[in-house]
Amino acid sequence: MPAANPKIPSKSSLRSSSRPVSTIWMFSHECAGIAQAGGLGEAVAGLSKTLALDSKLDVSVFLPSHGRHLDPGIREAYGLQDLPTFIAQGYRRGSNGLWYNYLAGMEKGSREGVNYFLAKGLDSATGKWLDDPVIYDHEATFEKMSLLARTLESYVEYLIAMGRERELPGLIHAHDWHMVPAGVLVKQRLRERGVVVPLVFTVHLLSGVALSWHYASEDWCGIRDAPYSLRTNGKRGSTLRYSQIWRDLSRNSLEKFGCYIADYVTSVSHAYLTNDVRNYVGDIIRGKSGHIYNGCDWNPATIESSIISDEFEETEPSLVDHPIKRWDLREHLLTKAISKIGEKSVAEDPSGHHEDSRREVEPVEAFRSDGPLVLMTGRLSPQKGVDLLLDAVPIVRSVISETKFLLFLLPSNDSDLTKRTLEKAHKYPDNIRVIFGRNPSIYLLSHLSADVYAMPSRSEPFGISALEAMVTGNPVVGTSVGGITETVVDISTSGESGTGILVPPENVAKLADSLVSLLTIMQLDELSQHGKEDRAVASRKIPLPPIAKMIFENRNLGSKLRENCRDRVLKKFRWTNAGQMAIKRYSEARLLAAKTLQK
Repeated sequence: MPAANPKIPSKSSLRSSSRPVSTIWMFSHECAGIAQAGGLGEAVAGLSKTLALDSKLDVSVFLPSHGRHLDPGIREAYGLQDLPTFIAQGYRRGSNGLWYNYLAGMEKGSREGVNYFLAKGLDSATGKWLDDPVIYDHEATFEKMSLLARTLESYVEYLIAMGRERELPGLIHAHDWHMVPAGVLVKQRLRERGVVVPLVFTVHLLSGVALSWHYASEDWCGIRDAPYSLRTNGKRGSTLRYSQIWRDLSRNSLEKFGCYIADYVTSVSHAYLTNDVRNYVGDIIRGKSGHIYNGCDWNPATIESSIISDEFEETEPSLVDHPIKRWDLREHLLTKAISKIGEKSVAEDPSGHHEDSRREVEPVEAFRSDGPLVLMTGRLSPQKGVDLLLDAVPIVRSVISETKFLLFLLPSNDSDLTKRTLEKAHKYPDNIRVIFGRNPSIYLLSHLSADVYAMPSRSEPFGISALEAMVTGNPVVGTSVGGITETVVDISTSGESGTGILVPPENVAKLADSLVSLLTIMQLDELSQHGKEDRAVASRKIPLPPIAKMIFENRNLGSKLRENCRDRVLKKFRWTNAGQMAIKRYSEARLLAAKTLQK
């Protein structure tokens, strides 16, 4: 308990009850706009914003500061201010038997209807961890998780002691395994005070991380080894201590433990939840699980207007005098714009180093000529399948020699993987550019310029990048795994209402055939808009027979696919859609949590 905080009322002073779901506390290790290393941060920010603005809920996001409260730009953008009357103070007992003091505080700000709380160190020992700018680093990550849990425990006690119970959460939404200790601890403390608050746990990407009970326990993260009544399929089951659930049932897995204690478990797609997550955690989520899609709020018209203003009005004003076509954007991107990437870009560290510590990007050589463009974005990791796309390049190139491949990748800590990737890419200097960095303007321009988007992932919980591709008019060639099967509609089976092609995972030949088929569709459509016909393209053998038939019947199929892509995202995958799904899950969680009051 923080020494400087007022005395906490006894349990009897708080009536045992469940609270309405109008105040949401989001727990996350990262959040776009403040500290982000991947898609998790985008998901938390997008969902929080729509719940606050569209659903009019009181939403607060809690995360470690990662030192971002020291950034003047972030302080101003979020109006960050220190909470002067709040201190989290105490000690943790290590597995070595030594005691470690901590002294933490919080910065509070708000933006676009959402409140943000950043846990920070108030002494050097605590600040060493909470304020470390590296978002993901093995030792620092676990320290941040523990100290955030302790800080939130103290904040709950502080609000109760100050008579500000109305500010307590009506629901806790813990995002990914990093937030299991904080989510369980706050739920436990509130229950001890007679307040039943539903805990929703979202698995964004399975990690399989396992730690000893000591880490979660009252010695370190703060979870008391109290009795807990398990419920299966909504029915009361056995009563076990938290340590038993951790060790015996969860086998030390943070994700399994989170699924046992949470009132409701979600993931970002139905396929990932029912296949990957359930296969890992077992039937413990049966009767208390559902999916909440991610979303994409990109506005293609706004992006295009901004890109034209940034890229063309000064350098090529003659193009602005007539409607700029997609092929104009592509030629400018490939033969001119990408050469500017090294001037303003920074290479983003995969562990999430703050911008000031990022290294500059190597200059990128522009292509000597235009050509049909395949775009890929994402982390350089085996999961994303960059190697599979590079293996498909010579096959595609043998059919459409002028094809360009533009890969925007977040770099990897695996130097061997980086080396192998670059070695493969350098074999085709006329066809491939790999870019470790993300100049925002060029990144968006690439989406407006591409013909096809490649997503050869070996696994994919959801894949926001597919939405970004489709909303900017790019049909997707993606593997039939996880969330990709729910965002991409396969034209091979759905005909002209499709948005791309699904291929079996790790099948390079099918990946290449699908790229050739879609590229041909887009080339024929472009030629038709030009009022031209290229016999070489027109006579090209399409590897996929169903698609060959569609092309024969409709030379403008490419435009139809682009329209389908945009419409699918705009109608089904905006953040407002995700917010509505979340509210439904929250209601289910509240009903399940309320059953804990029943004897």
